[in-house]
Amino acid sequence: MAQSPVDVSGILDPPPGIDPDCLLFLGDPEKKTYSAMTRLWMPVSAAICLGIGSIFTNVAAKMPIRAGIHKHVLNVALGAAIGEGAHRYRDSLASEKDIQYYHYMVLHPEDFPAPERKTYGQVLKPWVPVR
Repeated sequence: MAQSPVDVSGILDPPPGIDPDCLLFLGDPEKKTYSAMTRLWMPVSAAICLGIGSIFTNVAAKMPIRAGIHKHVLNVALGAAIGEGAHRYRDSLASEKDIQYYHYMVLHPEDFPAPERKTYGQVLKPWVPVR
């Protein structure tokens, strides 16, 4: 059975002067291609760093580790927020760069010829098993 194409008209409109196909590079709004590691790496690592930094501040001041626990919790939350912001910023930079690359490829197709398709027989070399 052939599936009918999904109608995406009106979901995202490209900026004026940009090829509509560039929407492929604007990111994944539903985040279907993100793994848990990709999605959580920056927020979790920033939260851990700020939390450990808060604990080391207590150790350096010769205070008990649990003193000022509210500071630890706030630093972990702040680290998660900073990490989330950094993740979104990096994602937007990468998608803008991809759009610029794609736009250049659309404007200069002669510099990007279609690759020659090869079969496995053309790629793999003859192999003789050693027994």
